[in-house]
Amino acid sequence: MHTPASRDVDVHTYGAGEARRIVDAAVAAGLHAIAITDHNTAGWCDEMAEAAQGTPLVVLPGVELSTAEGHLLAIWEEGTPAPFIEDVLVELGILRADHGDLHKALRTGFAETAKIVAARGGLAIAAHADREKGLLRMSVADHVNQTMLEPAIAAVEIVDIAEARRIRTRLDGKRELAVVRSSDTTASGASVHVLHGIGNRRTWIKASRPDLRGLRHALADPSLRIRLVEPAVPGHTVIESVKVTGGFLDRQQFEFSSDLNCLLGGTGAGKSLLIELVRFALDQQTDAGDFPHVRKEVESRLQYALTSGSTVEVVLTRGHARCIVRRAYFEDGATRPEYVGDTEQLTGLSGRIAITGFSQGEVIEYARTPVGRMALIDTAIDLTEFEIREADAVARLNDNGRLVSGIESKIAQAEQKLRTLPDVDKRLAELSGLFDDETVKMQASWSSEKALFDTLVGMPELKVAARPADGDKFRGPAAVAGNHDLYERARAVYTQANDAIDAANVQLSQVLVIVNKELTTIRQEWVDRCKQFDRQLAEAVSRIDVDNKGLSALRTRLIELQTEKAKLNTQQTQLNEELRPGLITAKEHREELISELLDARKARRRRRDDRIKALNKLMGGIVRIKMLPENGDSSYLAELSAIARGSRLRGPVLQQICEKSMPVKLVRSFLSGDIDGVCAATGVEHKHIETLFEHVTERGAVEDFLQLQTLDLQDGLSVEFRKHSNDGYVPIERLAHGQKCTAILIIALADGNDPLIIDQPEDALHAPWIEEYLVAKLRDLRGGRQYIFATRSPGLVVSADAEMIVTLTSDATNGAVEATGSLERHDLNVLAMYHLEGGPVPFKRRTIKLAASMS
Repeated sequence: MHTPASRDVDVHTYGAGEARRIVDAAVAAGLHAIAITDHNTAGWCDEMAEAAQGTPLVVLPGVELSTAEGHLLAIWEEGTPAPFIEDVLVELGILRADHGDLHKALRTGFAETAKIVAARGGLAIAAHADREKGLLRMSVADHVNQTMLEPAIAAVEIVDIAEARRIRTRLDGKRELAVVRSSDTTASGASVHVLHGIGNRRTWIKASRPDLRGLRHALADPSLRIRLVEPAVPGHTVIESVKVTGGFLDRQQFEFSSDLNCLLGGTGAGKSLLIELVRFALDQQTDAGDFPHVRKEVESRLQYALTSGSTVEVVLTRGHARCIVRRAYFEDGATRPEYVGDTEQLTGLSGRIAITGFSQGEVIEYARTPVGRMALIDTAIDLTEFEIREADAVARLNDNGRLVSGIESKIAQAEQKLRTLPDVDKRLAELSGLFDDETVKMQASWSSEKALFDTLVGMPELKVAARPADGDKFRGPAAVAGNHDLYERARAVYTQANDAIDAANVQLSQVLVIVNKELTTIRQEWVDRCKQFDRQLAEAVSRIDVDNKGLSALRTRLIELQTEKAKLNTQQTQLNEELRPGLITAKEHREELISELLDARKARRRRRDDRIKALNKLMGGIVRIKMLPENGDSSYLAELSAIARGSRLRGPVLQQICEKSMPVKLVRSFLSGDIDGVCAATGVEHKHIETLFEHVTERGAVEDFLQLQTLDLQDGLSVEFRKHSNDGYVPIERLAHGQKCTAILIIALADGNDPLIIDQPEDALHAPWIEEYLVAKLRDLRGGRQYIFATRSPGLVVSADAEMIVTLTSDATNGAVEATGSLERHDLNVLAMYHLEGGPVPFKRRTIKLAASMS
């Protein structure tokens, strides 16, 4: 910006004659820093710096030089005295008497002048390059392009924002030159300098502080640190800070940026512990079922580094929403996170705040195991709906399996008993021929009734419901005195319910006494009548047996056979009218349940497939994921082998059945008795399938066999990696260890916008891959996700340009934050050099010895 020190500024039209008014105008415009660049003079630099004292505004002293080719901005660090800048002006050929003369041009052009400015500690920027006396207005295009390649020119200032794209096109990848915008203290559409033009055009830089060091750092990496339009508020979830109370990191607070954060420090300083504390607080720890060894190491680390009752507090934001999560540590793991603030806007359907986290060595486990790879795919999709549907279908199928197994058993028992029916009928026919009296024939009817009335012994005790036990919880005094009224109301409700239950049970008990008394009377009356009939029958038999042929004994046998016949008839009726139709209905219902189960699994597979397609688009062809047919031969074989134990069926036969058939179809064939269908599908001999089915029935393992249909044959997943675009894809199983981890990390980087937290992502990776894949991907994806890495990799910290570096140190008992900031801060730069390179001396040695490869 310009001040009245520039001779083309008219104080009357400018709007201010005092430095403080200019400072106030800049602060009011929302600026954090300004550079004083008057034409060929540093006249107001000291005055502006003094006026800014006590305000948040950073004032960088400088000058706008009139070179032989056009205007060039030269800016120095805050606090640089104006006389120093004036000496540089003299060195460039502008005598002190000519300071401030807009039309006094230097003998040197853009490039040479920029070199001199840089040599004197300044920063050179081509001023208003797309306007009069700007760099882009020079007539020789090749000379313009060569000038923009001069390293001493740190940036190009433009007025028209569309010019930025044209500059990138002209440079054609030869240099990533920063492009900035400034108001030049001119209002929109005006050509004169006016105070209200301050901030009309501005540049957003990403830096710890907007001083010259911060500006240099930003201009050196413009794609990540320079913006010509105001950056939007991050829309992704951000871990803003972590505070620890108790344990190894007691009273330490960690601040994070919304972008790339790197934790540095020596072994045992607490980097890995901090990663685990974040995961612990958010209840997002390593799955003990998937990776028990990793989880065991993490638990051991937490147990060693935390005292019982230690707390972790994590502050998270998403947009304008803010939430605090606290969790206390106890070795039994009984505590749950506590949420305060805008919880609903930050938690998902699981009720937890989603992050993607990897403990040390966990990336290797994901790369190594198929279950780990699928878990990585499932991380960012909600499968709750399908899990609920599947669990419900499985539970109902198991209930159905018990029903089918029970009916099958009853049918088998009934058929076994009914095998005696022909013999009973034959003997009855033989005996019945001896008795032709109508009274004797009535015996059959009385025998059939006997089975009915013998069981008429009364109803068992019945109750409406048991008294609820929950009411006892409120018998004592209220834990919180103010809640005494709620306790009283709860007691009253339970008392009302218990009284109603007791009254209903008493009434039912009274009715039951009357009913059972009446049933006993009915049974006794039938018994009396039956005895009367027996006397009549005995008399009738006596009249028939005039020759003393022993018909009385035969009558007793007739009664026995008629009673047996009645029972078998009842069994036959139950078999035909109840058991067999019930089995058909149960099997039909089972098919409906299987359809529900398969539909839920197909829907889950489609959800996974959609996610995989989205991931493939994000991974730029480096990694390719494909869904494969379901494969669960190992679990299928284990279950079938357990059921077939004792059948003498050999392992290869069972293996062939599992490879060639699906559990659903195999069990369906068993239920329908379709042995030939299984043989045709599997190629297994008829005798082996027959043996299997008979063994299931004879062993009473029908229910276990039916449960095979609920077996979840896991979705198959193919992960492939290629080093370069012209290479072919290689399955992850054939990759080297480091390539496997690289593939998994690329998937993780492309995976959604939840915070990505990794402990030492560079483990097992070849150094060039860190730069080629991880660093390149991190730079491409910046701005849409937060990353927190505990690392020793210079590539991730320096090349990927970490916004926030946290270095940790420790003594024998405690770890502590050593420093926080980014590389443009001298203290962080020194510490990063030490932690990443071992210090200046080893870094210099490597630089000297490897410098030949840079030329």
